Amino acid sequence: MLIVELLVFFFGGRALDLMSNFALLVARDQGVGVRSFADPFLWVTMHPITFDIRHSDWIELLVVIIVCAAIVIGLTLWTAIAAPLRYFINFNALLIGGAALFLFLTGHVNYDSAAFSQLMLRTALLTWLVIPVLVTFFASLFPFRVIERWMLILVVVVWDVPLSIARYACFIAILGKTGTIAMTDLYFVFGPLLDIIPVICFLSAYLVRLSRALEARRTAWGLS
Repeated sequence: MLIVELLVFFFGGRALDLMSNFALLVARDQGVGVRSFADPFLWVTMHPITFDIRHSDWIELLVVIIVCAAIVIGLTLWTAIAAPLRYFINFNALLIGGAALFLFLTGHVNYDSAAFSQLMLRTALLTWLVIPVLVTFFASLFPFRVIERWMLILVVVVWDVPLSIARYACFIAILGKTGTIAMTDLYFVFGPLLDIIPVICFLSAYLVRLSRALEARRTAWGLS
């Protein structure tokens, strides 16, 4: 764990700069106006991006509210679709519809593209720091070898870095076209929550391998 934490400490700033640079490239390719700025945080200086956000008129907001409400009501009453999928769709519809309703009533939100970018970059850095600790804790509950624990931590962090880079660029490209309506939904559904899925997948794969190894040892010792 300590080795991975040191890697994050020394190379985390470069990874964050790569996030910003790749997002700038994608946003400009999509015709979204962008500009980066310096933002000191902890031991690094990040470069979040301010980007042009499309503003929705009251008619569009009202349409979004009605459509999202219809989706929630329809999927609540119609149970032919599997429950996990219905809950996922309803959760997204509630977040998007709630954001549209807030914009419809107030006309503005208390955050902008700069605040959103700061949140994304700071969350990414903190996630890279926290994941090794969490994975080490869970791995300690099972009889993994030292090399297996170290590889599990390294693989999870190495996977999460490109995920964060690609996600940040996609978010900016999407928000540049859709506006602030989708901002809350993107962060809460596809933000830090999405980082947990690879951790669970890799841990599950390791547990399957571990169970097979333990079964082989039982067979070798002639245990029933």
